[in-house]
Amino acid sequence: MECNIIKDLIPLYIDNCCSEESAEIVKKHIDYCPKCKGMYENMRTPSDIVHTVSAPTKLNRINDWRASVLQSVLLFISFAIITAGVALEAASPTGFTNGYWAVSLVIPATGFLLSLANWYFIRIYKSKKNFSDCSFFTTLVITLLSYIWAGFHYEWDVFDFTKINFTDSLEIIVLSVRFFWIGLLLTIIFCTLSKILSNKYAKMLGKE
Repeated sequence: MECNIIKDLIPLYIDNCCSEESAEIVKKHIDYCPKCKGMYENMRTPSDIVHTVSAPTKLNRINDWRASVLQSVLLFISFAIITAGVALEAASPTGFTNGYWAVSLVIPATGFLLSLANWYFIRIYKSKKNFSDCSFFTTLVITLLSYIWAGFHYEWDVFDFTKINFTDSLEIIVLSVRFFWIGLLLTIIFCTLSKILSNKYAKMLGKE
């Protein structure tokens, strides 16, 4: 009869919901009763499992939040660079500098910004390596296509080097480097960042 009473009190004892006197009685009983002690141990096990499982769930939520913040920050930075480039380009509508800020800031930042759309489809990739490689090439391809579009938009002349002398060729190359070097540098930087940060983003979301 005593064991039946103790069995009813064990759940309250585990949850610390019984009086001190009842808790003392249960404690003394399970010290010498193997059957009730076994029941006590079995009833404690599920609560231990719950605490063990909750930790990874909390960690996953933190990683999801970090991944979302990373993507949002990159979108904001890209948009800020594009806005600055458009403002500077608007201030130089004619002359040699026309198109300079477009190729230096707007196009590289736009290529990176549009490649971030690929991040929304991360779950279709088999591995984070495939995802980061695709992010890199997406950034590169979009940027190169944007440069081609800019060439038609600004009506840049395509020089025929067979009809000009060596000195003129060198001058054209120097001018081209001076005109495009910032854009080319930013293109390299953005493509590299796209690969590195997309890999980190995938890792945050648990992609192997």
